[in-house]
Amino acid sequence: MRNKGKSNYFKRFLFIFCVSFLCSSHSLTAQFTVYGIATSNTVKKHGKVITYEPLKSVVMNCQGDTLTFDLNEYSFRFTTRKPPKPYIFPDAVSYHRISLGLLPGKPGDGGYVDYTYHYQKTRLIGYGGRIAFENYGDKEGYDFIVPGAVFYSYLTESNTAPFLKITAGYGIAIKNSSKNQLSASGGVNLGVAVGLRLSTNRIMIDFTAGTKYQKAFYEFDFGDFTKTTDASFQRYDFSIGFMW
Repeated sequence: MRNKGKSNYFKRFLFIFCVSFLCSSHSLTAQFTVYGIATSNTVKKHGKVITYEPLKSVVMNCQGDTLTFDLNEYSFRFTTRKPPKPYIFPDAVSYHRISLGLLPGKPGDGGYVDYTYHYQKTRLIGYGGRIAFENYGDKEGYDFIVPGAVFYSYLTESNTAPFLKITAGYGIAIKNSSKNQLSASGGVNLGVAVGLRLSTNRIMIDFTAGTKYQKAFYEFDFGDFTKTTDASFQRYDFSIGFMW
């Protein structure tokens, strides 16, 4: 009886081991992915191989589309390189963007936070509005609220794309009494930058570098004397943006 019990125990153990091994093997097989490239005189397709029949045909998933290639018409080779992601930046869509920027220069380094909402009519033409808080130096309190317009132009149809950005608006100067300002008047605000967009599946990140211009006029009261300043801020502009 004892031997029979041990035999049943061993059979159960062997059964569990075999089932576990088969499940593990199936999991490993499911995780193994093969890529390929099919080429003709005018077409080159890169995708994940679904089925392959030597000298006959290959079926691939190419950026979401399932395509069949006749190997009498296409040359084919396997590759370990993954295919590019589908293009996920469509035209005729509106986008939100928040950016943080640095404005280095004299009389003091500054910075800004910026929000834009724009409509990308085509890859080359996008336009919308912006609102920003900009600082051109904490020492003397050069702060502005800047409403304005923005223009975007993306130079290539790819998820990682260079682009041009132009802004134009009016900087509303914020009077800072703690910095001895009697009055503060703003003026035109202009900016131009080049950038690079990097996309993910949910949000796009971009980096820009350019220049920014802000006009303003100030009156200061230092107790013993007063001073007027006709200011023209010309700064480099470096920013990181998040768009969705």
